[in-house]
Amino acid sequence: MADHDSAAGRQPHRPRRARRLSDSAPPAGSAAGPETRADREQRKARRRRRRRIAGWTTGVMAVLVAVAVVTAGLYLRGLQTDFDENRNVLQMDLEDETAGRTNDGVINMLLLGSDSRGDGLDLAEIKGEDGERSDTMMFVHIPADRSGVYVMSIVRDLWVDVPGHGEGRINSALDAGGYELVIDTVEELLDTHIDHIGIIDFDGFEDLTQALGGVYVDNPVAFSAGQLNPSFYPQGTVRLEGSDALRYVRERKSFLEGDFMRVENQQRVVQAIVDRFLSAETLTSPQRISDAVNSFVPYLWMDEGLDSGTVVDYALQMRDVRSQDIHMFTIPTGEPTTTSGGAQVLLQDEEALQTLSTSLRQENMDGFLELMETREQEDMPEDLTEDPEAESTEVPQP
Repeated sequence: MADHDSAAGRQPHRPRRARRLSDSAPPAGSAAGPETRADREQRKARRRRRRRIAGWTTGVMAVLVAVAVVTAGLYLRGLQTDFDENRNVLQMDLEDETAGRTNDGVINMLLLGSDSRGDGLDLAEIKGEDGERSDTMMFVHIPADRSGVYVMSIVRDLWVDVPGHGEGRINSALDAGGYELVIDTVEELLDTHIDHIGIIDFDGFEDLTQALGGVYVDNPVAFSAGQLNPSFYPQGTVRLEGSDALRYVRERKSFLEGDFMRVENQQRVVQAIVDRFLSAETLTSPQRISDAVNSFVPYLWMDEGLDSGTVVDYALQMRDVRSQDIHMFTIPTGEPTTTSGGAQVLLQDEEALQTLSTSLRQENMDGFLELMETREQEDMPEDLTEDPEAESTEVPQP
């Protein structure tokens, strides 16, 4: 026992590599005899063969990696080229004194929806109105830390001050002064700065949903849309693709809430498209991504600064954003009213708008949404917020 524990009695550690070598070939000077010249030549040949195999393996791997990088680069470059060649550019300068209203790194975008109907009719003719209107308006806020995306729908009947033109519906700014005036109107309403603008033709939803293989939304209310061969959308999960998606985002006459429900349906479809685009099935299919981009870009108009390079930079900055980090809501409004001219409009909720402006400036949109949710719960009727069995289960006091 003493000899086993002593330093002299311990067996030296033998690395695994040494054991493997000893099993295959005895070292020089061992019991197998001294190494001959033939043995040395054979050993050198084996070593050269191992080096060649390792070299070929490394080379093949390097080539495969290089091909993958080049292919990805060419694919991305081709996608960027298609984007820049097919997009429609709006010539306007968005840099002005309002830029000081936002912190460095913040991105604010204004998205407008147009509805060409694809039948050669002017939008004003279809609507029975004079002048041009934008039926859909979304304000997109991306904080400097790229922690999420906040998409706020602005209802078209909101009564606002249109700079230089007095009061009017917010969607009347387009006819009064073009896209520049729309931007000025929203900037003054929210006391913020807009960095980019994009106009989307609703017809693009038809091709985009087809390229993505359809999208799924949770439809809260059953309704029908369309006069000829109407589409029916049952309550629950529905699949939207092609013309069905287009009718879904257009419809408002089927709802008592009118424009509010249409805005919510548009939000549902946008969210569904984002979910579908960020799915593993899409992200692992270059062809599907290419089809989606090429099918939708021709229906987009955007400012000159929103080119493919900028879009790629934004995408890389937001690579950790997931669908649950995209928050969609509707701008808070006041009571409905009728103007002296007989127009049905919605007044502003001035207190909520002030809170919204402060939240944008202080980068606290999560706090704003929580506040609005609390306020909505407080405004609910008592019979919906209180437990109807509370009184019957209370124990009377003696």
